[in-house]
Amino acid sequence: MNYKVDYQPSNAMTFFIGAVAILFVLDVFYGMQLNRWMTLSLGLFMSFFLLNLIYEKMVPDKITVSILERDIRLFNNQEGTLRLRIHNEGWLPVLNGSIILVAGDDIEFFNDTSLKIRHQTETRAVFTVMAKSDITIEIPFRARKRGIVKVMDTRIEVPKIFGFDSLKLTQKGRFLHEILVYPGQLDIPPFDMRSKTLQGLFIQKRALYNDPMLTIGTRSYQQTDSMKDIHWKASAKAGGLQTRIYEKTTHVSWLIAINLRSEKTYAPPSNIEENIEKIAYLTRMASEASIPYSLFTNLSTFDSRTFLKLEEGTGKLHYRKTLETLARIDALSYTLSFDRLLKHIHTHEALPSHLLFTGRTDPAIEDMLKSFRARGVEIFQMDEDDVQPYAFPIRSDDDEPS
Repeated sequence: MNYKVDYQPSNAMTFFIGAVAILFVLDVFYGMQLNRWMTLSLGLFMSFFLLNLIYEKMVPDKITVSILERDIRLFNNQEGTLRLRIHNEGWLPVLNGSIILVAGDDIEFFNDTSLKIRHQTETRAVFTVMAKSDITIEIPFRARKRGIVKVMDTRIEVPKIFGFDSLKLTQKGRFLHEILVYPGQLDIPPFDMRSKTLQGLFIQKRALYNDPMLTIGTRSYQQTDSMKDIHWKASAKAGGLQTRIYEKTTHVSWLIAINLRSEKTYAPPSNIEENIEKIAYLTRMASEASIPYSLFTNLSTFDSRTFLKLEEGTGKLHYRKTLETLARIDALSYTLSFDRLLKHIHTHEALPSHLLFTGRTDPAIEDMLKSFRARGVEIFQMDEDDVQPYAFPIRSDDDEPS
């Protein structure tokens, strides 16, 4: 990041320049005789003035600042460090300079000087960097809430080494970095999503997790397998780790749809953060159980009007992408109606075995959910407490019982 000088008038400099100009006019035009001490003082002042001009021209263009880590990822309430490298390419040093950083309030600098103004956090760090060298300074901070944070602005104050105030530098451009604050994980009470049809037999598509009772064999262990799936007795007999193979009568996959609108309003639901934390917990459980899942929201953009989504996947890497997607959800941004999102999924996406959605319903949403149910999709709703099979309300125009 390069910087430019923000020129601001100096009262001290203006006074001395005015005094020198007056004495010069009196000496040249009115024959005023200056004693040698006055002449020496004026000479020293003019020398400092010229040296300050040279310093002011040479230093700003030679200072660059970079953020060492382009991406910083951490969970809510975790502490992190922002490392800055200040490089001085010039032949003159920067002594006792200070840099001011301004970032969004999803994080908070330990030495916060913003006084909680304008939803930002601000801090100041002092540094000295010699000619043709660089230094690294560390700015500690704490994650406050889920979101994407960037250093919005930096300013540098450089004292002029020959006196007369300091240089104030403002940045040109933006830093290519971001701090991702992942959501916390809010545990959901244990629940059973299986429907019993025969004694001792469960239909797999009605269960969100693999049933260990449906093991049909073993195979050699792979690095991506969960330790929970290791068959220890078979491993002892085979002389190497063996992984259970489960019965797969149907393809089990989740589609999680997040409604970012309150009922009949554009504002986000009051419990949207709790819902996101619950989804972070559910998707972690799905990743550990090797269940593929996708994520959709009715968050849109003005240009493309496409929905923010995460394609179907599984495993630890997919869960990391899930946390990044959840961190990027801006509940105050532009959203489309939830029934429109469900219609898009029903028309353009591969249908899952399980659809889990957040938020309340209305007749338009209920009609779309019935379309999913008609095609064999099991539907669950996340409420204030846990996740339950969605109970369709009975209306007079329903053709079938709920």
